[in-house]
Amino acid sequence: MTGISAVSVIMIIDVHVHLSSPDLASDRSPYLKGEVGLSILYADPAAKLVSTPDLIRELDASHVDKALVMGFPFTLEDNAKRHNDWILEECQKYPDRLYPLAAFDQRAPWALRHSEEFLKNGGYGLGELCVYDEGLTEPTLENLSALAALCRDKNAPMLVHVNEPIGHAYPGKAPMEISQIMELVIRTQGTKLILAHFGGGLPLLACLKKNVRNYLDNVRFDTAAMPFIFEPKAIKLGAELLGAGSFLLGTDFPLLKVPRYLKFFNEAGLTPEEIELVSGRAAAEFLGL
Repeated sequence: MTGISAVSVIMIIDVHVHLSSPDLASDRSPYLKGEVGLSILYADPAAKLVSTPDLIRELDASHVDKALVMGFPFTLEDNAKRHNDWILEECQKYPDRLYPLAAFDQRAPWALRHSEEFLKNGGYGLGELCVYDEGLTEPTLENLSALAALCRDKNAPMLVHVNEPIGHAYPGKAPMEISQIMELVIRTQGTKLILAHFGGGLPLLACLKKNVRNYLDNVRFDTAAMPFIFEPKAIKLGAELLGAGSFLLGTDFPLLKVPRYLKFFNEAGLTPEEIELVSGRAAAEFLGL
């Protein structure tokens, strides 16, 4: 099959991009104290953080038309508010290209109030909502259900970190079960829900028919970090089970860039039409972009 480049894809929408404020990107050490999620991912100085100029250069280089932009799962309210307010301001400089999501520790007692304020002030949605040090416990599921109800009322998307329950360990891999991911899906019906990282493999269980498939109308799965975790055939199987429109390009930038995913899609044997869907058209339809 002839390789498909970013230039040849009609529309590219990246639904999973991380952005760092200049002070965080230049010196993360002051932010690590009291921040479990941030420390798990970024205590290692080699873990890359980028600010707006780096992001815009990469979007231009990879011909990305639009991107959903998010920060990190801050536990301390001041850190979350400062960073999410900054993301709002940065995205307002690039209307119709950057769409701000609020990231924070969804277990925080202020999470719902913060989300309401963020959406009221022009935020596009919530995400990436992460818990790395435990699975989707009952209290966390309750909190996510309340946040999902808010997003449903505001017609805003909610992007949640999930991961596969088996395989190799890596920073940010939570002790999470497929049953917990499915419970999240059931409890958030009607919300535009994006499950990161191929939904932890949940799409491959769509062959269970109504046990899984009937709950997925408003659920999409992003491709963030898939080349590190899954064989290319996984997304081909997912497309056969659910249709390619169920999958949205998410690079997890700066972790990976768009060309690596297009290579992955080609290796999977996706057709040009399926690659068009995954790379942008499905996100445009699902999110109304």
